[in-house]
Amino acid sequence: MSCHDCLSRREFLTKSTLAVAGAAAVVAGCGDGQIGPTAAPSLNGSLTLKVSSVPALATVGQLAILPSDGSVAVKRTGAATFLALSTTCTHEGTRINLLGNNSFECPNHGSRFDADGNVTRQPNAPGNASHLLVYTTTYDAATDILTVSALPG
Repeated sequence: MSCHDCLSRREFLTKSTLAVAGAAAVVAGCGDGQIGPTAAPSLNGSLTLKVSSVPALATVGQLAILPSDGSVAVKRTGAATFLALSTTCTHEGTRINLLGNNSFECPNHGSRFDADGNVTRQPNAPGNASHLLVYTTTYDAATDILTVSALPG
């Protein structure tokens, strides 16, 4: 039986090797292979809120995640002072989760941060995490309005 369009063994192995190499290149370009959350949104512009509308901010030292997309964590540091942190992991940009009321953990590679944004555990993957981005805060005690600005603090 003759075949005019059949591949020789050599042609088959050559084309198969090229196909496998191409597939490997595509997979390598798709990130670190981890299955997990996508990049988290960050604060654009500014966020304004009435402090009394967020019960967690009545207590000094307690963290609250704001706004509805969870892109900012705010902590009261004194009677009229606040700290605002990005909730985006500095390792690969994943949204971090609040653990209790005093620390954060990244669900992607396990980086941990304390309530001030300091790294307490590096990721369990190549690369490093750094201090969480700190946003500028302005508080007007007369109106009880806190403004968080996207400009780094």
